[in-house]
Amino acid sequence: MSTEPKRDDTRCVVCLERIGSEQQVCPHCDEHPGQFDFAAASPASVAPPPTLREGWWRQHWRPTVTIGLVGSLLVAGIALRHLAPERYQPPRRLSGPATAKAVCDNPCWASESCQLGKCVWQTPNDVAHLGNSPRIAGPIQLPDDFVDALVLDEERIAVSHLHGVQIINARNGQLRSLISDAPQAQKLFRVGKMIYASAPERIYVIDAASERVLKSLEMGGAIDSFSLGAAGWRVTASIPSVRSAAIIATDYHAEISRFHFGDDPVGPVAIDDSGKRAIVTTGRVPLGGMDPPAIATRYGAMYGFDPSRLPTQQDRVRSAMTENAVDILMLPDGKTSYLLLRKSSEILVQQHQPSGTVRQVRRLDTCEQPEAVRLVRRSRRALVRCNAGHAIDVIDLDTHERHQRIALGVRVSDLAISPDGTQAIAALPQGKKGAIAVIDLSEGTARLHSLPAEPHRVRLSPKGTTVLVLSDRSKVAWVLK
Repeated sequence: MSTEPKRDDTRCVVCLERIGSEQQVCPHCDEHPGQFDFAAASPASVAPPPTLREGWWRQHWRPTVTIGLVGSLLVAGIALRHLAPERYQPPRRLSGPATAKAVCDNPCWASESCQLGKCVWQTPNDVAHLGNSPRIAGPIQLPDDFVDALVLDEERIAVSHLHGVQIINARNGQLRSLISDAPQAQKLFRVGKMIYASAPERIYVIDAASERVLKSLEMGGAIDSFSLGAAGWRVTASIPSVRSAAIIATDYHAEISRFHFGDDPVGPVAIDDSGKRAIVTTGRVPLGGMDPPAIATRYGAMYGFDPSRLPTQQDRVRSAMTENAVDILMLPDGKTSYLLLRKSSEILVQQHQPSGTVRQVRRLDTCEQPEAVRLVRRSRRALVRCNAGHAIDVIDLDTHERHQRIALGVRVSDLAISPDGTQAIAALPQGKKGAIAVIDLSEGTARLHSLPAEPHRVRLSPKGTTVLVLSDRSKVAWVLK
């Protein structure tokens, strides 16, 4: 049987398939079939090369363009590398051996940062101190039954008395409002944006911005003192009449636990920044001309406890303290504490072990009858206010030694530290008159500002630029700006 193709058929020059001679487009590849000579070529012969317009370029333009772009990038990179400055210079060597980043040996306190192996205190941006030449406004007449006062801001002052808490103008002393929902208010304590006002049986929680009482907490007795850690999560309130200390949560303002201390009417409380270590004593500062009570001298005691744990999950070990420990300072790291012994005019330095035990390290001599100690975070020092010693002792907390004694010549009744840690304000009553001492802590010098009546207490605004001076005997106040 003959296999010669029919003359009315032809083959496509692209795909070599058999198609009709009258067809203009190949039905198999959709290309122009061209002409195929059956006599000169066999069916297996390769078709002639297609034209550039219809064949090779149409099938290979993508890889051709890709190769061209890659080649141009390589050529441009080589050219730029050879044109770079100092191309053929040898590599530079290090000027010295690489040093590791300095790390502080001990953990830094709150508001500190580790810089070059040393903990440096970071001053907040919104605090300052009293100027060199402050302007004294007053006297501002206070209610005859006033108990305490607190500077809310640069324009407002809160005054507690029998009928509630008055809000007066800090510039002229004019009455702004009266918070009558807090009757028999006594001590005022700032807790963030709130004010805790103690009363004979309760604590009033007052919003400083709206000047309203949010809630009241039943305590069962009068509050002696408040203590607040740097984190601001917990407040410890000592209640001597019921011989206990209450732990208050500041986020929702409620008592969460209470520690009882047998028959000891506890007084001042000190707590570290973490809120896991605290100390409480039975010390008492006596009234002028009177001896301290026997519970503070003959039967004095000290307790150490953990406010972050439940009272039922820990023991409270009693340590005898028969020298009237009137005030306590717990360092922010919770490893060391300082107790002021008013009877012996000494400072007792104690170390706190990881197991919870307390070990006495040494005793430091200080000015006569120390009554209060304040922490200066900026320089890691402490200021001790003395009654009969008429001076302020500066204690170095790293070496546990006295750094300086600032003699003032008169009794120091109160002491406050500016928020930036550069200044201290001391009240100096003397007879029917007195003065305010503004102490530069970097130089250890004091500037006195006379007052027409004797001052007894000082209060600072949150920014530190306003100082409120109270006279308990004259029932007046002065404002220094």
